[in-house]
Amino acid sequence: MAGSTLEGEVRRLVEIRASELVGFQDVKTAENYIRFVQRVWDAERAVTSETRFSEAVARYLYKLTAYKDEYEVARLLTAPGFAEAATAEVPGSGRVAFQLHPPMLRALGRQKKMAFGPRSHRMLRVLATLKRLRGTPFDVFGYTHVRRLERALVAHYREVLTGLAESLSPQSYQRAVRVASLPDLIRGFEGVKLATITTYRDCLAAEGIDEGQLGRLPRRQDS
Repeated sequence: MAGSTLEGEVRRLVEIRASELVGFQDVKTAENYIRFVQRVWDAERAVTSETRFSEAVARYLYKLTAYKDEYEVARLLTAPGFAEAATAEVPGSGRVAFQLHPPMLRALGRQKKMAFGPRSHRMLRVLATLKRLRGTPFDVFGYTHVRRLERALVAHYREVLTGLAESLSPQSYQRAVRVASLPDLIRGFEGVKLATITTYRDCLAAEGIDEGQLGRLPRRQDS
């Protein structure tokens, strides 16, 4: 946060989320996040003393960036103390097994979830360390429809919010807050998430926001 002028609730939100983005990906990702919120904050300060716009950006840029792909799920499931905490939730349950249904396995025809027990935890830890491949040509999970859409959502949100910040005025402020908050509609995983993304895209259209690069991806999952 060196050099940042963020204050109050926005600073609190950014400090928490930037730290989490280091775990999600790396320091560079966290720094890019801080710089983007700072630009929005600066634009907001030029027209109002309110902070709802930058607060929304701090919340929802993080939400879109830190999507729960295979690497992130593996990292969270193998975090120190997670298995112990899960076992404590169900006394006497013994070993912990995770029921997962990755999009890649679904694409290969597997219709049911797979159980990943204690013996698989080493494999999950290895998978978590491969997060540096996320979004690169070597990201084997990144070619599925939902992963491509998640990456497009981040890029599109940044593009839209940059335009809103650059043209921000007292008259456009309420619309900027509404648009910045629209990712709150996006919930769940896979099929459920895709349905909420359709709602999100419809709301963008209702606000007069062009889908741009996001529109190049279909609303429904590829076969």
